[in-house]
Amino acid sequence: MENKRATKSQEEQWMVQNQVFRIYDIVYQLPPHAQAVNFELRRDNHIEYLTKSLKQLGPNFAVLDANRPWLCYWIMHSIALLGDCVDDKLENDIIEFLQRCQDQNGGYGGGPGQMPHLATTYAAINTLLTVGGHKSLSSINRGKLYEFLFRMKDSSGGFRMHDGGEIDVRACYTAISVASVLSILDDKLIQGVGDYIVSCQTYEGGISGEPGSEAHGGYTFCGLAAMNWVVFKQGIECGFQGRSNKLVDGCYSFWQGGVAAIIQRLHLIVSQQLGLPNTFKFDHTTESDDDSSNSDGEQTFEGTSSPLEEVSQPTPEGKPSSSCSRMKSTGYKFIKGPTGMKPVFNSMALQQYILLCTQVYETHFILYLPSHVPA
Repeated sequence: MENKRATKSQEEQWMVQNQVFRIYDIVYQLPPHAQAVNFELRRDNHIEYLTKSLKQLGPNFAVLDANRPWLCYWIMHSIALLGDCVDDKLENDIIEFLQRCQDQNGGYGGGPGQMPHLATTYAAINTLLTVGGHKSLSSINRGKLYEFLFRMKDSSGGFRMHDGGEIDVRACYTAISVASVLSILDDKLIQGVGDYIVSCQTYEGGISGEPGSEAHGGYTFCGLAAMNWVVFKQGIECGFQGRSNKLVDGCYSFWQGGVAAIIQRLHLIVSQQLGLPNTFKFDHTTESDDDSSNSDGEQTFEGTSSPLEEVSQPTPEGKPSSSCSRMKSTGYKFIKGPTGMKPVFNSMALQQYILLCTQVYETHFILYLPSHVPA
């Protein structure tokens, strides 16, 4: 029989797997006290790197000139998650910079003088909310921002990213999120959004950017995709891949991990909306937690198994005429389902991947391994 040659994608996948497993092998051969050091989050180093990056970035960041509010958001959000803050001067610099990014007709551009865009608007607003305080919050022109959001609204129910731009789930998420946190969300903005997102579900169960496209980790976060697709994106490396047949990537720890966390909280929202008692009680232990090591002392990883296989899936009963009735039908079935909902992905394995494979010991995190091209 003719031997089939490996594709470039297969070779890259094997290379990444070998790098990941080499790291795991080295760490698990160390004495217990030495292992513990490798599993530490180097908080002080990360804060130092992030604070320094707010003041000056290297020349390699020039390609992100149209994403400068995102740089502010990523840095400030990370500092806040690490339980720290920046000094008053840096806060004022951030507020003044984002004011220069704010368009006179509403929304924020990727930099001063650039056209307003929903993605950079999302980043700018969340940065200002993270900074907090009167000066930060009063810098937001909520009236003009609402006009911008409504201008981006499309008749399909979705949103455009910018004037004349693409319509996708990412735009829906950023628009609704911004309107919600600023308390300017109304029926006009919400109308048809749910139907548009449902139309973007793919055969895999994930969410694509627009109807007919492939499922993607970022869009799945934005659209709250079906969980079976998400959990099967956590591979044997213990991290997440963003799309089918792509390499593991550190940034998807947020997107796919965020989807899982949101879905596990959905029962509370549905209960409140339907006025029903909260019948779900989450079991935060899994069999894999008890069996993290086999009888030979070898580490095992359960990242590719799907706990949802143990949960019966509701089947649709016809097509209700309105979004409201469809939501109520789905919510009721969800609440009436099994009450022992287990975690939907292996969070300990994901932490292992992040701390051992993406953390640069001197400073910060990397998205992917050195020989790995971004997915």
